[in-house]
Amino acid sequence: MGENLKNYFTTGEFARLCNVKKQTLFHYDDVGILRPDIVGQNGYRYYSYNQLEVFFTISMLKELDMPLVEIKNYLDHRSPQAFLELLKKQQQEADEKIKELQWLKRFLHTKTELTKEGLSIPIGEILLENRPEEYFLVTEYKGEDEDKTIAAAVAQHLNFCHSLDIYSAYTVGGMVPVESLESEGNYVYSHFFTKVSSGKFPAATVRPAGIFAVCCDDEGYSNVEHICIQLLQYAKEHGFQPGSHIYEDILLDEMSVNGYDNYTLKLSLPLLK
Repeated sequence: MGENLKNYFTTGEFARLCNVKKQTLFHYDDVGILRPDIVGQNGYRYYSYNQLEVFFTISMLKELDMPLVEIKNYLDHRSPQAFLELLKKQQQEADEKIKELQWLKRFLHTKTELTKEGLSIPIGEILLENRPEEYFLVTEYKGEDEDKTIAAAVAQHLNFCHSLDIYSAYTVGGMVPVESLESEGNYVYSHFFTKVSSGKFPAATVRPAGIFAVCCDDEGYSNVEHICIQLLQYAKEHGFQPGSHIYEDILLDEMSVNGYDNYTLKLSLPLLK
């Protein structure tokens, strides 16, 4: 051959130095991204020491989630300017990934806190909560009191939130008019809402800070009307005017329990002086 093979690595040696399987090198050869410097008449492949730097470059670009076909194209046309453009693009993608991970971390934290609350809050007992100002995305509901119609409205509400690029860890809540409870004893929705972190969204509705009478139940929706009547009686007996709506929040849903009958709901009535 004329080459001093002592200065070259066999495929096995090169693979061990790169901490990969030989099949990875075979694949890189097949796609033309890293061919051995020498292929003997017996088919043996030999890699030079300077190809280690090429391999490490490929590995770095793979860490940036570049497909092999794009890596090959880059290596075939590499230049300092092309490298700067690549770095700029990857920095932008890294920023997006960081934002996604930060959102995921907040989502997991909120779900954790809601689940802990659902497990620890007393069931069937009226409590008072002093809440800060909160922000909601709200959609009106004028449909019938039927499960299918309500489910479709909840889905439309979620689509509205997603159209604003809002994916909240909070489940969709319902607003029940106090007037319908007092006049007809009907537990019907007038709005659906999703809690958001701040009022920076143009479509956000502010729920003022104040005192709320709350009561939870772990039997889904079977006792909601009875609990609402209890909350209204509590307000009357303690000299409060009820707010315009009772807010229905879900603490434990299909993510942690099986079926509507096992949901833990939290009903909240604003108390006005």
